[in-house]
Amino acid sequence: MPANSFDLQSTVRMLQTKWKQILLFVFASLLVAAVSLFFIPKEYRSTSLLVSANPLLADKSHLLNSNIQYLYSVFGNGDDLERINGIATMDTVYKQLVDEFNLVEYYELNGKDKNRSRYKAVKALKEDLQIQKTELSQLKISIFTKSPELSANIVNRLVEITRNKEEAIWRSGYEKMLFNFNRSIDSLQKSYVALYDKSKDSKLQRLEIEVIKMNYLLEQIQTQEKAAGEIKLAIDNNAPSLFVLETAVPAVKSEKPNIPEVLILTALISLVFSAMALLVYNREESL
Repeated sequence: MPANSFDLQSTVRMLQTKWKQILLFVFASLLVAAVSLFFIPKEYRSTSLLVSANPLLADKSHLLNSNIQYLYSVFGNGDDLERINGIATMDTVYKQLVDEFNLVEYYELNGKDKNRSRYKAVKALKEDLQIQKTELSQLKISIFTKSPELSANIVNRLVEITRNKEEAIWRSGYEKMLFNFNRSIDSLQKSYVALYDKSKDSKLQRLEIEVIKMNYLLEQIQTQEKAAGEIKLAIDNNAPSLFVLETAVPAVKSEKPNIPEVLILTALISLVFSAMALLVYNREESL
């Protein structure tokens, strides 16, 4: 037999004779792992599930035109969900959560440089918070913290902030349109009043021209007042930007650390390690 050939029978025989040492190492490893797990803080997960709403629900034409009200689904598509995801993952949203829940203190990052501590808290929050798109075009938001109530509150607040920002975008657009319409209506009304006062002292031929202008201005005022009323109705409609399918609630039990999983992995790794260590230490017997 070559000097460096592997002798399987000798290896098996050696492992059989050393099984007590292997088993002792495994038990020792499990004991160390169990004691370590006792000192590791428990973490609780809360999850919220949501879907996007169809942006057309906020469109004034969808609200006022009965012929198209039922042509579109109340749910949005993948692009709408991506837009919500983009808002939820903005740094400004994370900073707001850090400030509202005092996460600088939670992560024990208090220091002289408050901006640096806040930056580290935002980074830690991003690691704990998971936002992912599911195969069913749903947005799943979950987080692990040491407090079940804190986990649920952060997730629900994130959903609320995202909803408010999304709805504020289209509401801001309508409010600007309403402001411009009202300003235009006010200008037209002043022009109408000026023509009306002027017509009192006008001659017959000039009066006819001014009446035509007044009628035109009145028509413009009525048209723009109608449009302004539709825009105001759309603003007051409070169309949803998303629908929450599952609200985050405090977890009943912790999910981290996963004690059975850790102990099983510890046993397997210690078993393999101890066997390999014995083979290396007694390699001359197994060759």
